[in-house]
Amino acid sequence: MISHLCVRHLAVVDDLEIDFSSGMTSLTGETGAGKSILVDALGLVLGDRADSNMIRYGHDRAEIEAHFDISLNHGLQQWLIEQELDDDGQCYLRRTISRDTPSRGYINGRAVPLTQLRVVSEHSIDIHGQHAHQSLIRPDTQRHLLDTVAGTKPLLAELSVAYKQWQVLKHDIAEQERQSAQSAAQLNLLQYQVSELAPLNLSEDYVESLIHNQQKLAHASQLIAAAQSGLYQLVDQEQGSAYSIVTHALSELAELADIEPKFTNIIEALNSTVVQIDESTSELRHYLDSTELDPQLLEEVESELSALHQLARKHHIEVETLPAHYQGLCDQLAQLTDREQKQSALQTQLLSQEVLCRELCEKIRHQRQKAAPKLAKKISNTIQELAIPGGRLEFVIKPMSEENFNETGYDRIQLLVSTNPGQAVGELGKVASGGELARISLAIQVVTAGTRSVPTLVFDEVDVGIGGGIAEMVGQHLRHLAATQQVICITHLPQVAAQAHQQVQVTKKQLKDTTFIELLTLTEAQRVEEIARMLGGVKITDTTRSHAQEMLAQSA
Repeated sequence: MISHLCVRHLAVVDDLEIDFSSGMTSLTGETGAGKSILVDALGLVLGDRADSNMIRYGHDRAEIEAHFDISLNHGLQQWLIEQELDDDGQCYLRRTISRDTPSRGYINGRAVPLTQLRVVSEHSIDIHGQHAHQSLIRPDTQRHLLDTVAGTKPLLAELSVAYKQWQVLKHDIAEQERQSAQSAAQLNLLQYQVSELAPLNLSEDYVESLIHNQQKLAHASQLIAAAQSGLYQLVDQEQGSAYSIVTHALSELAELADIEPKFTNIIEALNSTVVQIDESTSELRHYLDSTELDPQLLEEVESELSALHQLARKHHIEVETLPAHYQGLCDQLAQLTDREQKQSALQTQLLSQEVLCRELCEKIRHQRQKAAPKLAKKISNTIQELAIPGGRLEFVIKPMSEENFNETGYDRIQLLVSTNPGQAVGELGKVASGGELARISLAIQVVTAGTRSVPTLVFDEVDVGIGGGIAEMVGQHLRHLAATQQVICITHLPQVAAQAHQQVQVTKKQLKDTTFIELLTLTEAQRVEEIARMLGGVKITDTTRSHAQEMLAQSA
């Protein structure tokens, strides 16, 4: 629960602090005294959007601090630990609003994003504003009301995740279909091109070998002539062959080697030359034995090479790059084929995800249908106590059109009401008057408050438009809630204020050219005076005071 609130330089607030106790606290004061500013400040420190115009005139910064007793709030304790924001079981929030820089939030002295302040709010406080009843006519508010009591929050969280995954799959499939439509012609072309090239042995080694063989066969006569000429010059001519010249020189030098040692190296080199001539001669003879003119083979090779050149020109590439081009076409075809397979797999996943979503929707519907009659009966009983004697509510749960669903389920939930005996139920916004709508909203808040896990409930003038015995009944309901939760209520009704365990008076004062508000936690005697003021007119009489004392005594 909240134990302390400090507000500085916010609107008409200069510097004020207030301590809250457990049970029910009422904040009272004249109209326009600034009671709702405290609720605004509480909202700001819990992450509401801030505006620099909220800063008090003459100051550059507003600051709000709030202390919470979380000794029994195990959910918030665990969250603080998980976020590494815990501080010996303390929860201290601070929010600063500056004119020239973005507002900042702090938890236990550590700067945090405003989203984390809002998480603390979800774990700690429900604030019901003055105009909360106006949102009650919206379908999403009515659905949220039923879900709060039906306990569907875990299932809805699970459905939200599953529904988002389902939407992602739908988007992916749509994108795949769009790409498939665009690539259908490309797929057909690739299939034709690959089937045209596939029968050919388009490996890089094969194409290179084919080009080489063509050149070899085309120049076979020149190659044979060159080999024969080489063989002739090396060994076959009778006089002047390279072999005879070298061996003759070698013989003469060898005879004189004993006389001239320097001939030794030359003799070794000539011996090596003789060996190389022998080897070359052997290779040339082998080449000539294995090589012959083959016009038919040349024609076959040139025909095949011509076909490859023709295909290369068709694809606007060189014949040498045809193998790489063919591999690229195969890769593209594989990607497009894989896309088709992926699309089929995505369709399977989509169907599976939809089954999961609908199973969750069915569980949510079951819990809603189970909770709806009980909740409607409780609210009906309560509004009958609030001067709508024939009041009756019904929750109508219908499926969405065409069996659709979303992250809230596949139900259309409508809250129907009858405000007079014998009157058929109708749409809330059309049947109930403004005053009746406010009382119905208050009844709903009272009935459902106990189902919420947050330890603190704040009601900001939600009792506007009621009075007399009805107001007393409202006060009794709020005091009953305060047995299990901290209740803070801003009210103009003495019947409600008298039910509180603690009462704080808000006063607006003027000093010279400045306006500010003060808070005073009232003693028992001061409460009598304040309740009497709320009961009476300009002048407070002994009778009014006596009535105030009686109201306080009855509430004790």
